[in-house]
Amino acid sequence: MYLILISIISYLLGSIPFSYLVARAYGKNLFWVGSRNIGAANVWRATGKLEALIMALIGDLGKGALSIFLAQKLGFLGYNPFFGQLLAAFFVVFGHNWPIFLKFRGGRGLASLAGVILALNWKIIFLVLAVIGFFIFLTELIMKKRVKLTELFSVFISQVLGRMIGIVVAAILVFLLSPQIFKILFPAVILSGIKHIKRTKTFLEQQKS
Repeated sequence: MYLILISIISYLLGSIPFSYLVARAYGKNLFWVGSRNIGAANVWRATGKLEALIMALIGDLGKGALSIFLAQKLGFLGYNPFFGQLLAAFFVVFGHNWPIFLKFRGGRGLASLAGVILALNWKIIFLVLAVIGFFIFLTELIMKKRVKLTELFSVFISQVLGRMIGIVVAAILVFLLSPQIFKILFPAVILSGIKHIKRTKTFLEQQKS
């Protein structure tokens, strides 16, 4: 019963579309601009405002972290803390990717997943971001032969192939360093990976043309 409760709470938290709401505050509809993805990166594409990106990131990171915090604090109710955190991580990302408040049209879950990692072990998030950033840069360098310093930020939010490779490598490292945290994260990582499949195919097709 308690596990069902934390699952519902986490899903509803994940469904709060912070990125969409921030973009709307700037007069932009994420469904019609940029990549049409309901995520923080597309807030930047839509608005070009750093403060908008930061607000979207705080919201999406925050709901991931809050879901884990609640799962941990509600452990006194008697449920297994491991399963509580696993379900919280899964359903907050599920809610972000398929939010009930936007007719199940959401983002790809990375910011919310980062919030989950932040709550579980804040030290690991730096390793994960460093690994993903490295493979984003490396993939872009291999494909384009060079990367201008002025393009680094744009590359970081757009280079989806490098991002996927980085996520896989980072997941392996987390498994080696902290198997328990890996087990909590793995189902949520799969959800994020599923939402990246279509975008990755589109990216590769664009590179061929």
